[in-house]
Amino acid sequence: MTSPGARLRPDDASAGPPLAERRLRFVLGKGGAGKSTVAAALGLAAARAGARALVAEVAGQHQVSRLFRAADVGSERETELAPGLFGISIDAERATEEYLAGQLKIRPLVEVLTRSRAFHSFAAAAPGLPELVTVGKIWSLAIAIDRSTGRPVWDTVIVDCPATGHGIALLATAGNVEELAAGGPIRDQAARIQEVVTHPAATGVVIVALPEELAVTEAVEAAALLREHSLPVAATVLNGVRPVRFSLADAPALERVARGEGPVAGAARAALAHLAHQRADAAYRERLAEGVGVPVIALPRVIGRHMDIRALERLADGLEESVPVGAA
Repeated sequence: MTSPGARLRPDDASAGPPLAERRLRFVLGKGGAGKSTVAAALGLAAARAGARALVAEVAGQHQVSRLFRAADVGSERETELAPGLFGISIDAERATEEYLAGQLKIRPLVEVLTRSRAFHSFAAAAPGLPELVTVGKIWSLAIAIDRSTGRPVWDTVIVDCPATGHGIALLATAGNVEELAAGGPIRDQAARIQEVVTHPAATGVVIVALPEELAVTEAVEAAALLREHSLPVAATVLNGVRPVRFSLADAPALERVARGEGPVAGAARAALAHLAHQRADAAYRERLAEGVGVPVIALPRVIGRHMDIRALERLADGLEESVPVGAA
């Protein structure tokens, strides 16, 4: 196993095709890194390429509604966010009810159970149950087939996971249940979920980081932890990269001008500061690629009071290489 923080060679990367060819994508990252924004932009890029895409958010985040200025994205049915792009919020309690309905086959009994306060207290306290039914709901969306066409209902399912630690725990749940359960339907379903979630041809985990010391370090450590759980890391996203406006060759002239006074000297000092940020971003990108061992997608820093559809479209432009191949 790889220890957290260990550097990986390119041939150590998770086996599997490029992210563009994986239908189920889990997006996770440190809080504030833009994880939800990247998940939404991935969905938008897929839809623009002709795919029928679904962005699923978990843990009551409700970020998709805010990003698309849409009506509240609920848990009962998918909400259209843009042409070809839909969103859903996965609620653990509702997912538990759906699971029970599938297992017990007696609807009145399911309704009695789910109306019971004692049952809800038990379900919330049962180790791993909320996480298992959540990832089970994601699994059911990913494998759903349209009976009229025989094709998958969704060409791409993108999951906006909780922040890194909780996100890894969510993805590892099925494997943990499979190992601990003695047998029965729960273990059998956990095994089926685990098979899909860990299959590198079907699933890819995307780790989002900012070009900052702590964020990049945590992204490298997260990749190592994911691999320890046999979870396929497919790509990393370096979010908020500054545009390249100057080269190292410009530095001497800028330094000479910056020694003076007045607006021109001030502009030269600002240019030197930007050049320093450019160099830092490039170093973080190289470190992320070397530390994780998978492709790094650099997304531009978007300046604005609010993230809107135009900003998401700019990010989607940078993700064009990550949309489904042959989507139609």
